[in-house]
Amino acid sequence: MPPTASVPSLATAQARRVDLDDDAQCAAVYAAVLASRTHERPWDDSDGYEQTVAEWRYDDPAERTEKWAVEENGDVIGVTTLWMSQHDNTDKIWAELDVHPERRRRGAGTALVEALERRAREVGRHEILVELYLPDGDSDAPSYERFAAAHDYLRESTDKVRILDLPVPDEVLGPLEASARERWADAYRLETYTDGLREELVAGYCRVSNLLNVDAPTGAVDFEAETLTPERYQRYLDLERRQGRRRLTTVAIEKATGEVVAYTDLVLPYGAPSKVWQWGTLVDREHRGHRLGMAVKVANLRELQRAHPERETVGTGNDATNSYMVGINVELGFRVVELARMYRKVLTDEA
Repeated sequence: MPPTASVPSLATAQARRVDLDDDAQCAAVYAAVLASRTHERPWDDSDGYEQTVAEWRYDDPAERTEKWAVEENGDVIGVTTLWMSQHDNTDKIWAELDVHPERRRRGAGTALVEALERRAREVGRHEILVELYLPDGDSDAPSYERFAAAHDYLRESTDKVRILDLPVPDEVLGPLEASARERWADAYRLETYTDGLREELVAGYCRVSNLLNVDAPTGAVDFEAETLTPERYQRYLDLERRQGRRRLTTVAIEKATGEVVAYTDLVLPYGAPSKVWQWGTLVDREHRGHRLGMAVKVANLRELQRAHPERETVGTGNDATNSYMVGINVELGFRVVELARMYRKVLTDEA
């Protein structure tokens, strides 16, 4: 809401780093973030408190996570989350900003941006990437754009966030499955797993998934391949098990070589029992043109609907220029609910 005489601006607000081992701080931060994420977003699929805090506290040697918060009268009203990869893309910080909907337009967001940029300089990262959720075609969207522009963040790419209502009827899946099979069945086979692949496939899965950011449209942002290893993959599965999450993975394997050449992941959050997250989907460049993207997604959806009929929606996001994956999602029945726009700022030597 806009500043008023009874609700003064937080012109002197300062963000402080959150102690992620402090239960009270984590609870206050989670409440503020959840209020931000659920405001006018009935499709929000945030996980539960215990599951989310377990992820915050997870010691990942490949990625450092920090949270900084702005308070007013002892209440957390805004949070920025920073992710810093330690083994790849080490010039970048990924970030999110969340301000409680009842405390917006009063300076908390600016204080968070200042903390984010100060921290980036301290750790020697010159490129900041921030994702903001925007209404699709809503008149309020320019306010988000003005905020980004006022802090010199440039628009780089825009994902359309889509929701798929479950179950997808067989009249939709059947023909898509059959038409795709004609293109891939001679040279490939599909295998579907719950909570982790068999050991012989893990290295190939890591190889393909590490290319996701390289291949996805990202505007002017130049990404290196990621560095997921079988050891890190297993540690992530262990974390998900502790969180009560389930992961469904379908891979396409080249028959001649036994190599994984495509994959897709669906993740079922414990704290959002009707929701499903569509994580990465990728087909190796050398194996495109065989409808493997459609094939692995249909197979995974089949398993999801068989094993978890209680789930009601799947959420995903794709850049509008990623015509191949967008086309698959449209054919499956995903509908657009909002935009997820990435903004970028390159820091100069001057503070």
